[in-house]
Parts: sequence; C-alpha cells; structure tokens
Amino acid sequence: MNKTTKVSAGLLATVVATSGLGLAPQQVNAYTSGEKLDNHVIFQSFSLYQPYDSNMYRTLAKKGELLNSWGVTDVWMPPAYRSFDMARYMEGYAISDRYDFGEFPQGPNGAVATKYGKASQLEMMVDMLHDDNIKVQMDLVPNQMLGLNQREAVYVRRANTSGEPFTNPYTGSETTKTLATPYLAYTKGGGMGQAKYGYIKEWNKSYLNGTSLQGQGTGRVMTDKDGKPYRYFGKDDAKNYLPEWLLEAAKTQNLNVIDTYLAADGWYEVSPENWKPMLSQYAKDPGYLDYMKEHGFATKEALLSSTDNGTIAKLTEDYMKTQATYGYGTEERSYQNDNSGIDIEDQFLFVDASGNPLQPYNKTIENNDEFLLGVDLANSNPEVIKEQKNWMKWMLETYKFDGFRIDAASHYDTAILKAEAEVAKAHFGANEHLSYIESYKEAQNTYMKANNNEQLVMDADLYFTLRNALGKATSTRWLSDLAKVSTVNREGDGTKNAQANWSFVNNHDQEKNRVNQIMLDLYGIKTGTQYAKGEEPKSFEKMYDKETEQKALAIYNAELASPTKKYSVNNVVAQYAYLLTNKDTVPTVYYGDLYQTDASYMTKKTPYYDEITNLLKVRKQYAYGAQKVAYHTANTSKYAGKHLISSVRLGKDRNTGVATIIGKKSTLNTTVNVDMGKVHANQVFVDASGVSNTKLVTDKNGILTVPVKGIKTAEVDGYVGVFVPQTETAPSATIAKTDVYQGKAVNLKTTLKHTSTPVASTSYQVADTSKATVDSKGRLTGKATGKTTVTAHVTLTDGFVLTTTLPIETKANSVTLKATKVTLKKNQTTRILTASATDQMKSVQYTSANKKVAQVSSRGNVRAIKTGKTTIRVTYTTTGNYQVVKTFTVTVK
Repeated sequence: MNKTTKVSAGLLATVVATSGLGLAPQQVNAYTSGEKLDNHVIFQSFSLYQPYDSNMYRTLAKKGELLNSWGVTDVWMPPAYRSFDMARYMEGYAISDRYDFGEFPQGPNGAVATKYGKASQLEMMVDMLHDDNIKVQMDLVPNQMLGLNQREAVYVRRANTSGEPFTNPYTGSETTKTLATPYLAYTKGGGMGQAKYGYIKEWNKSYLNGTSLQGQGTGRVMTDKDGKPYRYFGKDDAKNYLPEWLLEAAKTQNLNVIDTYLAADGWYEVSPENWKPMLSQYAKDPGYLDYMKEHGFATKEALLSSTDNGTIAKLTEDYMKTQATYGYGTEERSYQNDNSGIDIEDQFLFVDASGNPLQPYNKTIENNDEFLLGVDLANSNPEVIKEQKNWMKWMLETYKFDGFRIDAASHYDTAILKAEAEVAKAHFGANEHLSYIESYKEAQNTYMKANNNEQLVMDADLYFTLRNALGKATSTRWLSDLAKVSTVNREGDGTKNAQANWSFVNNHDQEKNRVNQIMLDLYGIKTGTQYAKGEEPKSFEKMYDKETEQKALAIYNAELASPTKKYSVNNVVAQYAYLLTNKDTVPTVYYGDLYQTDASYMTKKTPYYDEITNLLKVRKQYAYGAQKVAYHTANTSKYAGKHLISSVRLGKDRNTGVATIIGKKSTLNTTVNVDMGKVHANQVFVDASGVSNTKLVTDKNGILTVPVKGIKTAEVDGYVGVFVPQTETAPSATIAKTDVYQGKAVNLKTTLKHTSTPVASTSYQVADTSKATVDSKGRLTGKATGKTTVTAHVTLTDGFVLTTTLPIETKANSVTLKATKVTLKKNQTTRILTASATDQMKSVQYTSANKKVAQVSSRGNVRAIKTGKTTIRVTYTTTGNYQVVKTFTVTVK
C-alpha cells in the first residue's frame, strides 16, 4: 500500500537465476504504446472505506454488462488476502495470510469471508466477468506483512526508509543511538493458507529486512542494572544469565522466554501451578508493584499468592501500556503525522550484534527507500524470491487472474518485477494481459526502458499535474502543463514512441490522504510540527479513532456535492475528460469517484457518476486517431494555455474523433476555434460529457467554434466540453449581407436552414470594434473605415449553438449632389440640391471659396456676383456625427 507523494514503485533486476522457475531470466515481450493498448480501460473496483459487508464479489460478478456499457476492459481488484485483524481498514494491504482469500476461518470471530467475500465467490466472480469479456487483475503486494503473530528476538537499528541511522527532524534532529539493540518483534507466522500453499510455510526473521515500529519498546527485553540482557538457553546451560529469583523456575524450565531472552511481559512459575508476571520481581521497574498496590494487591506476597491471574494479567497489560519503555516511547517515533497515516521514517533495520545488516537491501529502482510499512520482506533473499514466484503462479492458476497491479514497486528488489514478468510470460505466453506497477518516481521510466517494458509504468507526473492545475481552486499552475508534465508529452502533435503507461485521476491512497487530513484538522494536528525537547508530541496513530474517521468521511462526502471544496478535489469531471480522451495511455477510473466510498458496495452514486460514465462511453466510441493539444487565450488571461486548452482526437473516420475543451476559471467567457480536420467539415458535434446539452456545427474546413462560458458547480469550476461527431444533417445559420457605413446602424438578419427548432438566444460579436460595434439585438453600427467580421452565435432550444461569420467593410458615408457645377450670369441664382445620401443628415454647411464671385446662403441658395470661377464647399454632418464634404463649382459669365 502506498502513501501519496513520498511513496513510489519501480525495480531493477538482480537475483533471478535462483528463482522458483529454476531458469535464468527470460526476456518478456514488451508493452508497446498504441491503439491496442489504448483500448484498455481499468476500473479500480474498491476503496479502503468499504464496509466489512463481505458482499463485493457477489455484487461485482453481476456487473459485467454495466462495465461493458462503460467500455471497461479490465478490473483492478483489491488485495484479496486475509487482513491483520487490527488493521484500520481490514483490507489486504495489511496482510496476515497471503494465501487466504476467504478460505479459512481466520477472520473476525472466526469468520471465513474476508472484507470482500469468500474464496469461492471470488472464483465465481472472475469466471462471470470473463464470460463478459472483462479481464481481472489482482493487486500484488509483495512488500510487507502486518499480521505475523509470534515474536522473535532481533537486533535492530532505528532507521529511515533507506535503512540509514535515523535522525528525527521533528524532535530536535538528534541521531539515534539504537544501532544494535535487542528487540522482541512480531516476525513469525503466516496463517493457515501460507502453511498449506506457500513455498515458505511459515515466515520468520530470516526472511525479513526489518519492520516498522511495533510499539513493543526496547525496554521489553529484561536486563540487569548495567543493561546486560538476561538470557535463558535451557536447563543447566552454562550460557544462562538470570536473576536469582528465576533460578528455581529455570531448573524446571517453567519460564517464558523469546529466543532465549526474557520479556517484561513474560511469566514464570513461582511455585507449582502458580505462574506470575516477571515484572513482580523486576528490580528495574519498581513502579509495577506500586501500580498493583493501587489496584488491590497490597504487597508483593499478596500478588504472588493470589489465584486471580485473570485480573493480574489485565492489570499488567494496562500498566505496561502506561510505560514508555514498553512501547513507542523507546522507539523514537518521528511524529511527522503525515496525512498518509504512515510515518514512513519509523523503521527498524534488522542487524547483527555488531550492527551489520543481515540481508541485502535497497536494490530498488533508485537504490533506496526499501522500507514502507509493516514487516519488510527480504526480497533480495533467493528463498523469498522463490516464495514470491510460487505465490504469483498459485494466484494465476487458482483464481485465473489476468495479470497484476503491482503495489509499492519502488520499495523492494527489482528482482520481484523480473519474477512477475517471468511468471506472467510462462502463464500467458505473449503479453495478452496487463501488469502495471505503482510508482511515484521518475526512475520507473528509465528502469522499464532498460528492461524491455515488462510492465506498464504509472503516470504519476500526470496525476500531480491534474491535481495541481485543475484540482486546487487556488492553483496558479498552467493548464498547458497537462500536455507537458506527464510520462507522455502531448504538446502539439505529441510524442512518437510513447512510453507504455497507465494513468489515473484518483485512487484509494489519495482519497485516504484527504480523509486523514480532515481527521488531522479535527485532532488539531499539523503535519511536520517541530516539537521542542520535553514537549509531548501529538500522534495521529495514537489519536486515531473510528468515530472521528466517520465525522471526517461525512465532511468529505458532503463536499463532493458542494461547489466549494476544502479537502476534496475540484474539477473531477474535467480531469477525467482529459484522461479518458488521451492517446498513449491506459486510463483508470476510481471506484470512489463513481460510488460513495463508505457506503455498501456500489449502492450510492457520487455527484460525478453520470459525467464520468458518459466520458467512459466517449472513449469507447470516439477517442481514436491522432491527438493534438492546443493552448488558447481567454478573457481571464492573455497567455495561451494558462486557463484554457483543447485536446483533439482526430478520429479514424467521420464518425469518430473528439474535441475536449477545458478551462479552469468560472469567469471564463470567450470563444475558441478547434480544428477537427476537413473530414469533419459541416458536421454536427454534441457535448457528450453531460455537463451541457450544447450542439455545434463545424465549418467547411472542419473548424469547430466553441463558446466557452465558465460555471461553478460541484462538478465543474471553470469549463469542460467534450464534443463528438453526429450523423444528423447539420443545421446552419447565415447572416445576410449588408452595407456598413460610418455612424449608420443596420439590423443584422440571420436566417436558419435544416431546422425548425425555435431560437433560444442569439449573440453577436465584432472582431475589430474600432471598425464597427454590435449590440445584443444585432444592431450593427459602423465606426472607422476598414474591414472586419461580425459573428453570430445562435442557440436553439434543443441545445444547438450555430455559428456564422460575415465579412464586413465599414465605408465612409457618401452624398450625391443633383448637380456638381453650374454656369450663371450676374445676379442669377440657383440652389445646391442633394440627390441621395447613405445616411440621414443632421446638418449641412455651405462655404464659398470666393464670395466676390458667388455667395451662398445657409439653405444652399447660390447668387452670382461678378464674372469669374469659384467653388462652394458643402459639409454634411450625419446623424452619427460623421462628415461628408462635397464640392460645387460655380462659373459666372
């Protein structure tokens, strides 16, 4: 099980020559990115918060038809293994028996079924999904065990995730002094399934690298006053080192020991048939007798002679919980309080008495981060590798799984990835299956390219880009990063020979981190707090309780339906719109984005259900062909790609292809042109996301003009449109041609064809408003002379938005005079008359160039004065306040 940003996966092969197959590694067929791989869609079928209803297998078995309708091809199953009964979520990442899928009575109160159901129901479910042509992958968890139930004595180094001596940055930055200290750890066991089917029949410390802190306390190993451990090797053994009060019990061997060490929670025989806690005599802990005195045992003798061992045992257990030396108090917790719920720096490395590691480790894809959680399996050990191969092979043969999702692959020897590839090759032949790793590290790409792409890498970069660019309302991350910051570069025409990968918007770990963050806030805990020496740190692990978790889940679920989100993620629909229309990836859809995470299995839909299932169907039917990503400016930003992008799949023919437009501001109000290619010329496109019922029509060149208007809802904070082609006849709109003159207003006339649907609204826009303006009613007014365009967006009541553009040229106003010249005799008169004008005139002014030759009145009456020739300037002012100047020539004889 992984933990958001700090946990990863990936591997680098070494120890396979001694594998369970008995052969040197074979080269496994590579996964190659392309349409065949793109046709896969994974449904992650579980969440951590599912109730322990044991009904998942029975329910999912009947959902093949539904999954097929969505276009799901593969189902990622939860880890079906028997869970440690103290685990928070009782899921199979907290493994106590790797071979018990609901076969043995090892559950709560002896139940056979796991959280998800019985083994027989799992087999039936896989068969039924196979009948519906759906493949099933099991979540492979080769890193850890959590439910081992017997203790062994080990020497430990307090270590970080890479096994180095731990320095705690949260409590003073002191480096540990626990470098080779005896510790009594739960390292032995494995359960009934392991014993029946495993290559290793019972786990023990020889197969382990170390463990997360177990809360046993280094003080649980009993020592003398100088710190030398007491030991008991057997009756009369010369190596025995015991306090005097145990000598009699040693003679009869009636004392509890763990690998020869005395445990503070051990008992011994005080007298025949009379066993009592060793703490009753332990000189280094006088507080125990004081505690027992406060609880009814006045003296040590009264305690030792009592027959009420039930009460004594309970009081002893309660007392030890109060003592730091017997718990986490001596284990140097980091108190990071990460919202993953796991402080991954809290680790013990198993060493020898001199502090040297007992097993090879850190043979991971980055040669670090061996440790994650639980008891860490020594995956560089040849015997462990044989066990891992036996386990994988047994699962494929017994339950007919079609591959694996490989958990936490950055945290163990890369030999395990090689082993999985070999087992899959032997079982399936060619790579007609899916195997995909979990990794949040860049090194996974380098590793997989060097190892023939034997599994799909996880596109963690895209997950974080989606989360940061779309998922956070306050993010300043540009949307263009969606194309650039990803395993596959999709900028422009995209990358050739893309790395084969799988991708996701959300998963069980990320959802859990968000719920945990709510819990941290409810507890008043801030991650990464620096605690002063002597200050009592707060601990999420210590404070964790189911009541607070239920409160947190209620807050989380309520937020999903709210436009305002503090903990949950914004723009889930837009994120899936991008993911599910991408080329060169196998996308994953998460259960908790479709169904309420803590409700009974598949019973309550989330607010995103309809849109996500619509988008799944879009991928199945339309998302084919080349991909082109374009960046657009918007009214909210002059920078292309900051707030608005489009991603186009051009399709294989006229009936496929998709245009995905995504914006991240609710104040968006603009228009973008998307090139769908000439094969899609004059074609209807509809928004198939379900966010709107918008219908558009491409122009003769296949350009789709998309009006982008932001909204703020529970599903969308900005804009998302996913337009797919239709076969219906395309309606059209046309603006009638008209003359445009400066200052003169004309009413635009728009006509429709191939539709009788009423018009809901029409909006207009002039490209260059210095040349002309247009109001909401289509009244166009010329301004400066020159050419521009006017566009009409006609919205019909059935959702169609028809776009038409008319080229226009604003011309200067003109006036035609009935006559432009006249010849007069002295004292003769005439009048300047207007024959026509392009606009109404508000006023006219007349000016004679030579009043000695001819004079003109304010009404345009001309009188000849003396022989000669002159001109009269006629200045018209239109109602739009534009002037037109004409010249009238007068000759006097």
